[in-house]
Amino acid sequence: MRVAALAGATITLPALADTLEASATRRALTGKPVFLTPDQDATVAELAETIIPTTKTPGAKAAKVNEIIDVILKDCYKPDDQQRFVEGLAQTNKWSQDAYGKAFVQLDPTQRIEIVKKLEAEDKELKAKMKSAKDVAKVSNSQADLQMPDAKKVYTPFYSILKDLTLTGYFTSEIGATQALEYVAVPGRYDGCVPLKPGQKAWAI
Repeated sequence: MRVAALAGATITLPALADTLEASATRRALTGKPVFLTPDQDATVAELAETIIPTTKTPGAKAAKVNEIIDVILKDCYKPDDQQRFVEGLAQTNKWSQDAYGKAFVQLDPTQRIEIVKKLEAEDKELKAKMKSAKDVAKVSNSQADLQMPDAKKVYTPFYSILKDLTLTGYFTSEIGATQALEYVAVPGRYDGCVPLKPGQKAWAI
């Protein structure tokens, strides 16, 4: 299964790879999410499609990116990150309700883009604050300063997790690798630097 292949490319622990494969199999057989609720899963699908929409090539929904995000969240992320992701989905829907009186999945594409822009802006702001706090901790000689709560709050924000998993899930999918990228099933000799022709897609890895 695709998630098992992805796990094999990124993880060397056999037990974890087996767990991922079992979760992917369970999702495929039941058609139900293994970590997210059905509503959360639907929100992830639309968020991923907003990040990688269908254009001349199929988008994230066609590649079933939400399914791989669901499985990887369950088996590869710590409880704190899982909770932060779930809270991020709730925040997304709150902003959607506040701005348009609808859940994110009910918004039109233009409205979804506005919400995603807001998520991205928040993501940048959080990263800037964490970097600032780390810089203060590094240059300070005061034990009290080093123990500042803000200096310890270094984590990956919701939108960064979502975007990273969306890109990884999409470009390792059959659709992403063969339609959004140039793909060679059995590569020939290794060429370290090959110029791309104007308009040519990047090569799949």
